[in-house]
Amino acid sequence: MTDSLIATLIAIAIYVAELIGVGVAISRKRDAQSAIAWSLAILFLPVIGLLAFIVFGLERVPHRLKRKAQQARNVRERFRKSMTESQAIPTLEARRGWQGMSLLAESAGAPPVMGGNEVKLLDHGQPAFDAIIEAIQGAKHHVHVEEYIFRDDRLGRELLDAMIERARAGVKVRLLVDALGSFGNWRLISRLRKAGGEGAIFMPLLPWFKATFPNMRNHRKIIVVDGATGFLGGLNVGEEYVGRRFKNRHWADAHLRIKGPAVSEIQRVFLEDWDFATGELPDNSECFPAVPPCGDARVQIVSGGPDDEQNALRQVYFAAITSADKNLKIATPYLVPDLAMREALKTAAMRGVEVSILTQGKPPDSWFTYWASRYYWDELLAAGVKLYEYNRGMMHAKMLLCDNAWAAVGSANLDNRSLRINFEVTAAIDSPSDVETCYARFADELKRARRVTLRGFRKRRITARALEEVARLAAPLL
Repeated sequence: MTDSLIATLIAIAIYVAELIGVGVAISRKRDAQSAIAWSLAILFLPVIGLLAFIVFGLERVPHRLKRKAQQARNVRERFRKSMTESQAIPTLEARRGWQGMSLLAESAGAPPVMGGNEVKLLDHGQPAFDAIIEAIQGAKHHVHVEEYIFRDDRLGRELLDAMIERARAGVKVRLLVDALGSFGNWRLISRLRKAGGEGAIFMPLLPWFKATFPNMRNHRKIIVVDGATGFLGGLNVGEEYVGRRFKNRHWADAHLRIKGPAVSEIQRVFLEDWDFATGELPDNSECFPAVPPCGDARVQIVSGGPDDEQNALRQVYFAAITSADKNLKIATPYLVPDLAMREALKTAAMRGVEVSILTQGKPPDSWFTYWASRYYWDELLAAGVKLYEYNRGMMHAKMLLCDNAWAAVGSANLDNRSLRINFEVTAAIDSPSDVETCYARFADELKRARRVTLRGFRKRRITARALEEVARLAAPLL
């Protein structure tokens, strides 16, 4: 066989593979933008585009997602049977919420609003982790920790030591980490297991562990102590989150501590993921104790992920933006909204709603996402959206605040990855004092940001425009 014939056969094989790749992209991707972006990448970046699609874009595990969805339904059914009267306290009045938002979330599969809770928006950095560690140290029955990033650094070991101490004292301690976000930190799980705790990895990457590709990651950050105290929000576990990893870079985040009946729903989300990762469900009586009301906050736990056809989280975010009447405050480090979200934001601003978005300035932790985000700034600014760049350090908070009446704080960014591809969880609250606290936090961080004007933005350098044009091609993937 001559060299020219071999080269021809290779070229034909690559061509056929690309056609198959385009066909798979079109058939698998529900979002048209994503399907078009991947198809163009495969066709115009021979081999590289196809390999990128196989690694990052090919959802090779639809059967696993179906299994996860079924397991989630099983956990929810089992959970409903275990609920006590003190946990099932929502009334018709409590279910109305702001602009019927809670009823919409329920229709999309979220649990109802639960009253009788105490909600605290934790301070930045070390004080937040001090509260978390204190709660773990006081655990008597169980500690459940679920993190996207759990680093093997000083903070990670400090938190793990508290978990190990409880495990040695006979408390059930379970740690679930994402395979990609916590890649290489398996020694933490090994240490916990040696102390009598349990550890698992969500969607492992290696082939001998029923591989998945670096998509559909578990971006949730959940801690539940004794079924009565729960934490969720934007904080992963790593030195950067307390301002120690990067010098002179303040880390701004939003993380909630919740006490009361609503913690049972945070627990349910953890158990769905734990069941998927391990195939095991702990005993109901251990995980769902009777939790009496301890405050006046009303909380609705809303989760979303690629295993959920309705994706209550995305539905709620979209509805909140379109329902806002007076003001809309959004904090997100990664601002890459899809077409529907962009149109919702622009329409809100054009009908007189004060739309303010606080996002990450320079230097970001992800330059590619930063440039992709900037591509959409022109059309948002032109519609009347107020954009602010956070320059004090890293703005990692994920908050959506509406009309001084409703707030959502959780792990989801305003991008395609959070609202379609990853597993996320958010707490929606409409208690006046708690909403006011969230507004105060947003206003405080806004003081450390720079307002971006349409006139000033349009004067940016041509190199910046070029980077934006290139990066936005991957927007459906971000």
